[in-house]
Amino acid sequence: MFLELKVFKNQTYYYIFIGLLATAVAYWNGYFKRPSAELKGNFDGKLTFTKDTISVKDQTFSINDLFSIVIDNEDYKGKAVKEFGEFENPEGSHGISNLITLKTKDNQFIEAYFLQKSLNEFSKIESFLIQYYKNNLLSEDDLISIMHLEYDIDKNELRKKLR
Repeated sequence: MFLELKVFKNQTYYYIFIGLLATAVAYWNGYFKRPSAELKGNFDGKLTFTKDTISVKDQTFSINDLFSIVIDNEDYKGKAVKEFGEFENPEGSHGISNLITLKTKDNQFIEAYFLQKSLNEFSKIESFLIQYYKNNLLSEDDLISIMHLEYDIDKNELRKKLR
């Protein structure tokens, strides 16, 4: 046998060498590398906010016809995510695990997942969100959560705008 050298007369060294060799070959072959995660599916429309309406895909809802709005927007493109509970994904999140739920006054529920490119994207439409608050579609806590306000000074500034 060609691996039968004096160093390998002791079987323990032989098994250690074979284990290390197999690990090195598997690593170089890409066995331990995660396959790239492609985004499966297609975007199916737009989510558009205006002062008086919210459009989801091809449907437009007047805020006067809505009973409530729930926005879960904790995910954004590039957000650090863990794989298998401990390994960090170098690419980060795709930013599509965000959900808006509209409940109409006639008890219809409209749900849509949406892409968010940055954590503070909803701060761009703060005036619309305040309008929804004034129409009792969002609570003050909802606004703080949606706009990711952490500091008391920012929260107090928002409270001034709500009055």
